Amino acid sequence: YSGNELPTRPFMEFVIDEDQQATLEQFRGAAEGGRVVTFENRFRHADGSYRWLQWNAIPDPEHQVMYAAARDVTERRNTMAEIARLASIVESSHDAIIGLSLGGVIESWNAAAEEIFGYRAAEARDKPMVMLIPAGHADHLGQHLDQIRHGRKVSHYETIRRTKDGAIINVSITLSPVRDAAGHIAGASLTARDITERKTAEKERLELLQQLKDALSRSKRLTGTLHFCEVCKRIRSEAGHWIDVDRYIDDYSDANPIPARCP
Repeated sequence: YSGNELPTRPFMEFVIDEDQQATLEQFRGAAEGGRVVTFENRFRHADGSYRWLQWNAIPDPEHQVMYAAARDVTERRNTMAEIARLASIVESSHDAIIGLSLGGVIESWNAAAEEIFGYRAAEARDKPMVMLIPAGHADHLGQHLDQIRHGRKVSHYETIRRTKDGAIINVSITLSPVRDAAGHIAGASLTARDITERKTAEKERLELLQQLKDALSRSKRLTGTLHFCEVCKRIRSEAGHWIDVDRYIDDYSDANPIPARCP
């Protein structure tokens, strides 16, 4: 707005509807108390958008006027809103999201991290990340933090971790650099997903496939050349071992041999 537009229009005309009541209450409080008040509201811009303004207002009872000065705090407000949005995403995530220093010390710990690892945020903060690594397990956390220092991301490597109650779980971990306002790498963001159920299912599937393979190998029909000893009547297996007839039949067929005497 130009300087000529503003003096001819009521102050409250520029305050958005949602903030008008709170703004009036601030001005009434200043007038009745004869004191300086500081508050923030949203002011309409000439282009149709709005700006966040921080006001310092003081009444002049003698002349029945209010003097006020404002500064634009829109950028700060937007930054605060973005931080709050990101914090909400972190807290609502089903993955553990952990903030680390470059030395591997835990600086932040979301609700999912508490759920997965069992430690409350107050218990985990300021503790070394190695507290989650099982004793004797060769881990690459130090090497990964070195990569972070050089600005490189570490994606989806699978390893194991120890929970507060001592259980060992499988996790998929991603590490990303965290930069400060100047663009310098100040730490790391670690995301961990519990994949224990998936790993257990994979193991069970492999065991089932092996059992099926074994069953199929044991259900083969007796075909081809069959070598047997004329003296002891043992049969040579595919592995070259001489075994009794009943064991051979058991291993290589579904027949049920019943001992009997010929006439």
